[in-house]
Amino acid sequence: MNLRRGQRGMTLLEVMIALGILMVVMGALATILTDSIRFNASAGQRTQAVQILNYLGRQIVGGNASLMPTSGSQLSWDYGELGNAFPDLNQGDHFADPDNYRARIINKGQPASLASSGVSLDQYEIEVCWESGGKDVCVRTATLSSPPPTGGTPPPLPGIN
Repeated sequence: MNLRRGQRGMTLLEVMIALGILMVVMGALATILTDSIRFNASAGQRTQAVQILNYLGRQIVGGNASLMPTSGSQLSWDYGELGNAFPDLNQGDHFADPDNYRARIINKGQPASLASSGVSLDQYEIEVCWESGGKDVCVRTATLSSPPPTGGTPPPLPGIN
């Protein structure tokens, strides 16, 4: 029986070329998948850090005197300390493990733009950091609130508290 070339099937060389092309495509897909997983993890850590930052900012604006350092000073919590310092962060599914983060609050004093306004507000800079790839990655923000009280609770800010 005489078979025509189209009916004989693929040669070994054609199979090897097809496998080579398949390996290149699979390698590219594996790289894309790995990068996607890494970027997703990084985005999750950043989201958790922003939630902690938001929590601390709301506490300051709400007048929590324990989070309001005096002008020119700071408060800080290192890795492993946030969970104990703020039990609210450990409740429910709202936050990842807060002990994977560190935080710092700096009282920058009254902004120069408010000096002549008669308004007594201090600027608080909040920073939350986490470790990624062997280095610290941080998110920062600033908020305004009453100066830290010398005794008692600071007055609520109109329209905020």
